[in-house]
Amino acid sequence: MSTGDDPRPAAEEPAELEMMEEPGPEELAAGPALSAAEFATWKVCYLNEAIPSLYMDRSLKIMHANESFCRIYGCEPRVSGLYFTQVFAPSFDAAKSAELFRSILSPSTGYAWHGKVERIGMERLLMVSKVWVLPLTDVAGAPPKAYSAVCLDMTDEHRHLLQSTFTSLLGAARLKDNDTGNHIERVNRYSKSMAADLMDRLGAPPVDREFVESIGLVAALHDVGKIGTPDDILNKAGQLEAWEWDVMKQHTTNGAYILSTYPNPMAREIALRHHERWDGTGYPHGLGQDLIPLSARIVAVADVYDALRMRRNYKVAYTHEQSMENITAERGTHFDPYLVDRFVETADTFRGIFSEMADSQ
Repeated sequence: MSTGDDPRPAAEEPAELEMMEEPGPEELAAGPALSAAEFATWKVCYLNEAIPSLYMDRSLKIMHANESFCRIYGCEPRVSGLYFTQVFAPSFDAAKSAELFRSILSPSTGYAWHGKVERIGMERLLMVSKVWVLPLTDVAGAPPKAYSAVCLDMTDEHRHLLQSTFTSLLGAARLKDNDTGNHIERVNRYSKSMAADLMDRLGAPPVDREFVESIGLVAALHDVGKIGTPDDILNKAGQLEAWEWDVMKQHTTNGAYILSTYPNPMAREIALRHHERWDGTGYPHGLGQDLIPLSARIVAVADVYDALRMRRNYKVAYTHEQSMENITAERGTHFDPYLVDRFVETADTFRGIFSEMADSQ
């Protein structure tokens, strides 16, 4: 991952940060850094502070993290050789990195920067924080000798925003597509169950806890684009004509547009891609295999299973066994073969969710 103006190659985002001794005279004397006495003053102010804080040299290489930072963000108490932009990757693309370095090198900004960063924390969930990078110097207004970063956890506020926006969009989708009953909630449950089954499974696509929690929320928005589909097409009892089917397929791109500003990008990718097919014959863009995001490949299985189980005005309800047969028959054509294999192994979970959340007749 690029770190913008920082010419050093970015490291992989670490699972944990390396142990090291406190910065010694060599590190502190390298360039115009803080003296040992000045660093000791920083330690007194920040080492036991409840607010997560970092001490960094002029290149934003982390020299020390206080206990609060390590407890919240998941690193060891001493850090070595890692840069601020690496620890909070992938928050920093080239443009944001450039903005960061322009700010901390400019007298007009007070040699300071503030912004929003993300990192997977101790609970293996995404943490969203506001960060202030502040200059450390012994003369007011002089170029910094080092920097301190102060972090404010905004994760709860971020998740509240996601939930509020989700609830509003889901309510609109339910009003528009009123014959689906508990379909959207069941798709959420199936999708989260499939994702959880993949987590830490040898040979499975990489899935972490944040992925599981996210898909368990936003899978329900897969058909939100039907808000823009005319009712006479959406609720037509008979087979759709070719032009009507073209209009119906637009719900994928409509959904992506509606969700383009939703804070969790997984919602948009699911809405856009859940009708792509493993063999490349799906829509809207004919993507195939691993070009289809994993989230959308999971929702494709969940969505089709539930659609088969439901009675609609144009079809009878399939049994669990019939639905399984239909999905396994399209292994490697419609669906990701690995996901179909896992679906077969965990099919009783799908059966249980459908029974628990069955539509009232």
